[in-house]
Amino acid sequence: MNKLKFILRLFAMSKLRSFGAAKTFLSKSCIVALLFGLMQTGCIESIDEENRYTFIGQTVADYLEEHEETFSSFLYILQRGGALSLMKAYGTYTCFAPTNESISQYLAEMDSVWRSSLGTERVIWTGITSPELDELSDSMCEVISKTHIIPFKYLTIDIVGDVIPTKNLNNRYLTMTYGVNENGRGILIVNGATIILGDQEAENGVVHVVNKVLSPSSNTLPAEMENMPFFSLFYEALLRTGLDMKMQNYEDYDYDDAEKTGPPWYDGEGEAFNCCPATHNYGYTAFVEPDEVYNKAGIFNLEDLYERCRDWYPNATDADFTSPDNALNKFVSYHLLERKLLFTRLVCYNIFNAYYNSEENMLSSSDRISYYETMQGTLLMVARPLSNVDYKRNVLLNYSPDLTNKKDVLHCASANGIPVNICVSEPSEILIDKENYPNYTQEALNGSILVINNLLIYDEDTMVGHVLNRLMRFNFSALVPEFASNDIMWHERYTSGLLNSDGLIIPHDYSKNVKFYDEESRFYYVNPYNTYCNFEGDEMQGQGPFDFAYKLPPVPPGTYEIRLGYTAFSYRNIIQMYVDNEITGIPVDLRILADDPRIGWQNDTETDDNGIANDKAMKNRGYLKGPAIYKSRTHPVARYFQNSIRKVITTKYLGGGEHWLRFKNVNENDDGKGMFMHDFLEIVPVGWLRREDVPESERRK
Repeated sequence: MNKLKFILRLFAMSKLRSFGAAKTFLSKSCIVALLFGLMQTGCIESIDEENRYTFIGQTVADYLEEHEETFSSFLYILQRGGALSLMKAYGTYTCFAPTNESISQYLAEMDSVWRSSLGTERVIWTGITSPELDELSDSMCEVISKTHIIPFKYLTIDIVGDVIPTKNLNNRYLTMTYGVNENGRGILIVNGATIILGDQEAENGVVHVVNKVLSPSSNTLPAEMENMPFFSLFYEALLRTGLDMKMQNYEDYDYDDAEKTGPPWYDGEGEAFNCCPATHNYGYTAFVEPDEVYNKAGIFNLEDLYERCRDWYPNATDADFTSPDNALNKFVSYHLLERKLLFTRLVCYNIFNAYYNSEENMLSSSDRISYYETMQGTLLMVARPLSNVDYKRNVLLNYSPDLTNKKDVLHCASANGIPVNICVSEPSEILIDKENYPNYTQEALNGSILVINNLLIYDEDTMVGHVLNRLMRFNFSALVPEFASNDIMWHERYTSGLLNSDGLIIPHDYSKNVKFYDEESRFYYVNPYNTYCNFEGDEMQGQGPFDFAYKLPPVPPGTYEIRLGYTAFSYRNIIQMYVDNEITGIPVDLRILADDPRIGWQNDTETDDNGIANDKAMKNRGYLKGPAIYKSRTHPVARYFQNSIRKVITTKYLGGGEHWLRFKNVNENDDGKGMFMHDFLEIVPVGWLRREDVPESERRK
């Protein structure tokens, strides 16, 4: 049955292909080969057929020791790395077990790479200085051990997407994809290693036998990109601009969470958590065009690219490539984010675990959209437009439905030729295409590298007139880039590892995008939950005498209506809001439900005009109903839930430079347990609000 599900999932993946740059897909004949191959899956000769699936009473360690002739080297590494006892203990683990032969091959290769680099300008440190197993250092045994163990059980039928959802004990994701071997058999590939015998279940987990040692890259993002020859032109531009040096950081060694505990968060009933993030790592994301995209545009070298960049960025006249006011620098920096985003985490889509399922909470036809600040200091929009039949299976950059070219939906542009609707290729498809994309890997040590199918250019006219000419909604947790880089945002609650409860205390110095005006401010992240009627499931909280501010996203200069999205309850608080330290009106009482006369909410079904007049009356009081795109397991769509409210903060011109949104507790009767729950931020161009051609259904989203 497991094999059949695996085959069907392969077939489904072949149908849901991306419009990306990959050229190789699973065909019908390939599926037949997979079916035939999987029905005849081979195994290691030394492992008894009778022990292939479930081993009642055995631990992972018992299984490996029973087949010591195959795994003696791995057992030796686990023992010296301190992980063998873990494989004997109670828990739930996935263990990728390399064979003796694969470990010998790995040691020889890594030793050779290191030795051949000695005496060159760039010595490659692999951590291995001998092909002999007993000469491995204890630290390398620990690294190898932790790389092969995930603290969660995953059978092959459970692994979907481009990475295994839970990080390994080295705090790294393992990439995965499907393929076909030389005999036409379907294979599952994890970090370049093929699972040659899967789903060997034990009492404390499962073992998957692999034919190579899993070796996650220890390269920084720029160093990893250097190994991908199909990115040669962009990589050269990256070096010439010096932007590669801005993506070298990985771990903040000064961060120590051991002493970073604080007053607990109160959930209305009692203490919920008082722990801080386990790490404070740096992360980056690069969206990169392969050389073939440049070549199709008549760009074959750096001089060609620079000439075109001066057309795209005519006001960037500094001749120094390393200057932010240089045209080439502008071009490259727009491709880079200061946060680590896997392909599967670009937008809130297919985020699911024991406590939250985005596809249960978000309406199936709702577009999934995120906005990110680039190193250029401008916005990049990422969308999975599920409401658009032309693109619903794709992830797009700078999506603009009004500029869709029906004759060629993959190559759309504004009137001045700036590409929009740029497709981000699924990494699993790029990994399969070894001929065009040799050595591709999505995940570097400190970032993600994603392939795009068209030139990515920031053009203010295109952004203001099309891409960003809409209601822009920002999850407050997405305004903190460190949450993405440290696997906090959308993480499963109550799990071991980074998070061990339903949320985290965020230290005051954790994010450069949040600043505090009161040292006693308590600031929290709360993990997504299916019963929360929240946008994207999670929420931010403030408690105590809080007074803090978020840096606003760098929207283009213009006049905007700024709104706060929240869920009202009796145990909320009273806040005063400021934009750029200018007060924005009277304090807002978050305890008042929307059906209170001061807000005036009515259910659309109780009105004669489907709520149109009620919407106007509420807006006159400075409020809107919740968006009509999400719900919860226990509550209706937010628009029909009187606790879901949007409050108009102010209408303000946002020009160049930084802008900050500040929240202060002004409840004189607060006992320290009142909650400032803030869910999302909306920034809406006033011009869009005045458009008569925007349908009411679009405004309600």
